[in-house]
Amino acid sequence: MAIEQLPYQQTMDQIYDLQRFAIKLGLDNILALTHFLKDPHLKYPVIHIAGTNGKGSTAYFLAKFLQSAGLKVGLFTSPHLVDFRERITINDRMIEQNYICDFWGRVKNLVMQRKATFFDTSTAMALNYFHDQSVDIAVIETGLGGRLDSTNIVNPDLVVITPIDFDHEKQLGNTLTKIAAEKAAIIKSKCPVFTGIQDNEAMKVLTKTCANGNLYRMQDFVQFTIEDQSLQGTTISFQENLFNEQDSSLYIKQLGSYQIENILLAYLSARHYLKHKKYSFDMEQFKNILSQFTWRGRLDRVAGQPDVFFDVSHNATGIEKTVRFLKKYVSTDSIHLLIGLVKDKNYRRIAEVVGHQFCKITVTEPPTHRKLNGFTLAEILKETHPETFLMHNPFKAYNFARQNLKASDKLLVIGSHYLIGALINQGVKSFDKNLV
Repeated sequence: MAIEQLPYQQTMDQIYDLQRFAIKLGLDNILALTHFLKDPHLKYPVIHIAGTNGKGSTAYFLAKFLQSAGLKVGLFTSPHLVDFRERITINDRMIEQNYICDFWGRVKNLVMQRKATFFDTSTAMALNYFHDQSVDIAVIETGLGGRLDSTNIVNPDLVVITPIDFDHEKQLGNTLTKIAAEKAAIIKSKCPVFTGIQDNEAMKVLTKTCANGNLYRMQDFVQFTIEDQSLQGTTISFQENLFNEQDSSLYIKQLGSYQIENILLAYLSARHYLKHKKYSFDMEQFKNILSQFTWRGRLDRVAGQPDVFFDVSHNATGIEKTVRFLKKYVSTDSIHLLIGLVKDKNYRRIAEVVGHQFCKITVTEPPTHRKLNGFTLAEILKETHPETFLMHNPFKAYNFARQNLKASDKLLVIGSHYLIGALINQGVKSFDKNLV
């Protein structure tokens, strides 16, 4: 019996329509889907990544470093900014539209029968695609949490845990111990685990989980010093005693002091994997990657004179780090903010972080059914910042926020992948790219 294959846009409409099924944490649906597909996720090596802040950036750079060693690397991340296909890539090439259509034709009936979620389906698609394309390794980022996340059916060769913080408390718990336990559940027996710098409460959970001694704490193996930093990039010197690189100098194009830790965590993880699998590592190639590549939407300078920065940070800690970085170079009275959040975020805590930091704040709403009502956030911000304005339409809000900016002013747009992605999609023709 022939499988019906719909046109791409109709296929994507049906896949997006799965979002009507509420978030269902659990592995039953993904296991049913992958069993139907003959368990593709068990047929290639995997590096599995969880955490709260920096896991997308860490996954991206980890994939780039592995790719630089000549490997064919699958990368699964979420959410996307503009195109669904950004979630599933191999060596920077997005999954083909025809593959998505064919895959949906194969699994649609089972998905609908089980009421599998959008993320279940996306995960199954990625895992199957990487097998069909014979990747050497796949870097898989968790979606929400870890223990009951759809990605937690892989048998990883290595696990990476980025800094753990408060986010998705409704699903993961309201203490760092509970949240860390959920994320640490991706760790499998005898699997090496690399972790970024953690709060003591979270580190206790990771240490207990890794009782086999396979825990590598980044701060035990690498030190760095910032030699020069600007809104164009950062130069650091670093030393590490795991592979005995001493006094290496790196120029990092990716903005944000906090990104240095993500990059060095990715470096240690990639190099450990390559050594274990007897692949070579080229330090000059590694340096070349850092000097050229950036992760889109992460302190992404999309316009100049005045500078406009897009950043997908969406919890209080991530936003605070971004704001702190910008304030190193720009006075508070010249930074404007455009912010829009989704409703499952701790918007009161975020309001505390941004309330006194900007000369003008414009509140808007990300174009998603999950949006936080802009009025709710604006009213809280007005209590401490009278120069707060509300425009529900994000495109009109962006134009409003840019009005009357002086050449020396900065505009930071922050709060949600949905907001940044929509503006990138709408604005690629209008961003002046007058970058200096």
